[in-house]
Amino acid sequence: MIISKPKRNTISALVVFLILIFGSFFVLLNSLLSNEAYFLFKLILAPIVLVIGLVILSKLLAALKVVKLGNNQIEVFYPVSRMRLKINVKDVLGWHEEAINTKNGEFREVKILYTKKKILKLSNKENTDYEEVVKYLKKKVKFKK
Repeated sequence: MIISKPKRNTISALVVFLILIFGSFFVLLNSLLSNEAYFLFKLILAPIVLVIGLVILSKLLAALKVVKLGNNQIEVFYPVSRMRLKINVKDVLGWHEEAINTKNGEFREVKILYTKKKILKLSNKENTDYEEVVKYLKKKVKFKK
């Protein structure tokens, strides 16, 4: 059984960024309430920083998933919502791998289409065991789209 989950360094980098964003929001809020200098600037900047932090936090939480492949089945578990999704390999409509050369190496992403409009995305920079997932798809799912 192949288990692909988020890499620790990706999650830790996003957590550090979120700590900095929310820390700067609280510093702005404290400065806004205690000091009247640049009041209008701080009043505009504080909600913008809060919205950026909340959007990134929601994207992080929504993107967390553990994918298990084996026994002609793909199981996706979303830890935040506690939702499990089981997809039979024969129900996969198609899959496609994209590769982009970047300065830091090659970024590869596989997209698995399992119903008419539902797509499961995994990438080599964000998920573990990416190569094994692609090998499993090549072996079990004979067609690409």
